[in-house]
Amino acid sequence: MRHRIGLDIRMIQNTGIGTYLRGLLDGFRSTGLQEGHDLSLFGQKGGIGIPFAAPIYSLQEQLQYPGMIGQCRLWHSPHYNVPIFKGPAKLVVTIHDIIHWVFRKQFLTPLQTAYAGFMLRRAVTSADRIIAVSQHTKKDLVEYFKADEQKITVIYQGVEGSCRELPPEVLKPAFEVLRNKYNAPENYFLYVGLMKPHKNILWLLRLFRKLKAAGKIRSALVLIGRKDVKYPAGHEELESLVSDRDVIYLPRIEHEELLAFYNQALALIHPSLYEGFGLTLLEAMACGTPVITTNASSIPEVVGDAAVRVDTTDEAPMMDAMIRMETDAALREAYRAKGLERVKQFSWNETARRTAAVYEKVLAGVS
Repeated sequence: MRHRIGLDIRMIQNTGIGTYLRGLLDGFRSTGLQEGHDLSLFGQKGGIGIPFAAPIYSLQEQLQYPGMIGQCRLWHSPHYNVPIFKGPAKLVVTIHDIIHWVFRKQFLTPLQTAYAGFMLRRAVTSADRIIAVSQHTKKDLVEYFKADEQKITVIYQGVEGSCRELPPEVLKPAFEVLRNKYNAPENYFLYVGLMKPHKNILWLLRLFRKLKAAGKIRSALVLIGRKDVKYPAGHEELESLVSDRDVIYLPRIEHEELLAFYNQALALIHPSLYEGFGLTLLEAMACGTPVITTNASSIPEVVGDAAVRVDTTDEAPMMDAMIRMETDAALREAYRAKGLERVKQFSWNETARRTAAVYEKVLAGVS
């Protein structure tokens, strides 16, 4: 075996798991843990790393795994697409959520459901250690897949250092560029994330349009994120979504542009029904952006009392939160300050240190 620890980075350019990988590697580098723990990267980024190009969820992936893992004493899978046959190597798997399983009846075909169930069970049973990104994900693994609590370590994610408050002299010209490029409104609520059904964007759109029709809010709504490949029945409105006078839809923007959008927003609205963690919540708080979100899944773990949290079973609290956040500058300032304080608890350096500690325990055979 030529490598002590192998990390699968094939998804490093993705959102979600890609953000996790980039943050984890930044933490390893800034703390000197990558070299100190002889960490090798499988799947290239910018020509760096050991070639491993098999598509995830593929037969090709499973066929190539033995050759990759056979070179390592420990293999870290950042997602539940684990090797079916891992050989003598130790296996650490990070499980971010089990959305595919929780919402399988609404969003997955029978074949997709069978695959997700098989791979999640395989990950739970074959891993020497599971890293869950929240207590809620840990609870779900125990509840749905009878995972052994003793081999699950909860390690929270961090927030990129580039997510920060911009001083007025920087924000003003940066946002002027967005106004010209995207016809961005000056006052708006913001959503950032994939346009997946469980993110509950359709509910947000309908509440927003109700408020606009009743003249109860004046601000626009900016939605940033890629649409899903295919939507189930009842979500056709998302599939056909385009920008109009009140709603600006942007499928993809640059990171620097996103930073300006965060800073200018009245508030981030994150109406999700389920999150394994919720990175956009941290990003918004780090930018000094007030947050309106829900009480679902892991969200309370991430935001604590630093955000307005509502239940999704009743429209009134969300609508009231939007009205209050638009009209009450003191409320926005209070949640801006709370968010900036809350986000200090989350660091990629700490994520990296705790992950490295998991590696060492597994290699040492410590349970």
